Amino acid sequence: MNTTSFIFFGLMLIPFVIFIIWLVKQDNRKNYLGLAVLAAAIIVAVIVAIYVDAKFMNLHQQLK
Repeated sequence: MNTTSFIFFGLMLIPFVIFIIWLVKQDNRKNYLGLAVLAAAIIVAVIVAIYVDAKFMNLHQQLK
């Protein structure tokens, strides 16, 4: 991953996690199943983004 990808994760992922923590604190019923599904979706999205970025960077370096 290059620097731009890390900046993107820093600008988008960190505020999103802070928002999710705040949202969970607001939930009076403490529905942890929804939180677990959301956490799994975030993990899958991060893995896919890293995989796609790595594949693009490899292809880009081969074309040089």
